[in-house]
Amino acid sequence: MRSPSCLLLLAVALQALPPNGVWIVAHRGFKRVAPENTIVALEAAAAAGADYMEIDVRRTSDGELILMHDRTVDRTTTGHGAVRDLTLATIRGLDAGGQRIPTLREALLWARAKGVRIDIDHKDGPVEEIARLIRETEMTDRVVIEGSLENLKHFSRLLPGVDTMPKVESAAGIPAVCAALRTTVIRLSLAQLAQPQAVAAVHRCGARVSVTILGNQDSEEGIRRVIAQGAELIETDHPDLVARIRQGSF
Repeated sequence: MRSPSCLLLLAVALQALPPNGVWIVAHRGFKRVAPENTIVALEAAAAAGADYMEIDVRRTSDGELILMHDRTVDRTTTGHGAVRDLTLATIRGLDAGGQRIPTLREALLWARAKGVRIDIDHKDGPVEEIARLIRETEMTDRVVIEGSLENLKHFSRLLPGVDTMPKVESAAGIPAVCAALRTTVIRLSLAQLAQPQAVAAVHRCGARVSVTILGNQDSEEGIRRVIAQGAELIETDHPDLVARIRQGSF
């Protein structure tokens, strides 16, 4: 028999699912058509039908939280150097494919105004500061947070009810992670998703199954496969393709 806490988590998870059972998570926004981790990329992803905008968060030398995947600004901007060694003003002055690098606050406020959700990949920065911004922008019930198990526990203490998305080493470890975090989402690898026992273990603790599908597997065939295997959140570089598959129009 399931415990009351598991039943509650199951009820919350079921209520949170879209009617067709699949959430679309746009990897760094719609980065195939706009510079990654910029507001224009988030706008493009929302227009393509994405439900969640996945963003990466890092901290500048003067303590500001910005959207940046890499440790340095070299790949995505005209600048050079580590994010943690540069001020916000310096980073704001860089060209990111014709865009500027947004702050986490700006991204959260944009999502609240747009009515979409944010997937925060916690790369760097104080948990307390990120939690404060989520709370101040009234986005606690519209974000899911990725990161280490210990950091996710901290986020859960600071933001009661927030969705967290831990990774697991194996299907055997899923019950322990669920018990430690009482999470509502578990991120499985593609190999783990192919194991029915892993999907069943996620559902037994009242959580939803998330998967990231990128590269060559991020195709119509691959997306249809992960949906058939039980993926409920799909992080992709092709949010438009997933939207068409979800709608049955592709």
